[in-house]
Amino acid sequence: MSDDRREDVRLEAFFEAARATPPEPSPALMAAVLRAAEGLQPAAPRAPLTARLREAFGGWPALAGLATAAAAGVWIGTALPEAGIGAAEAAYLVDVAPELAFDLAGDF
Repeated sequence: MSDDRREDVRLEAFFEAARATPPEPSPALMAAVLRAAEGLQPAAPRAPLTARLREAFGGWPALAGLATAAAAGVWIGTALPEAGIGAAEAAYLVDVAPELAFDLAGDF
């Protein structure tokens, strides 16, 4: 029993020295471990095309604004004004929208 305590006391100096300078892995070992970890890491799943397009435009709020602007543009582009059309505008509108020619011909 007493020999065990003496051994502990003698070994304690070595343990103190080991605690003072902790071992660090070599750069080659760290590089090998990281290379192996990269090889085992699964690839990130690719997002679907719709999700990538949504994010490219800025998300759902931006797409809602884009859809609203497109609908307003189509509506404004197709809804031709009927009131206050003079002769010059009437001739232009007949060229742009031929279906208006019949309505405008009766005004003469």
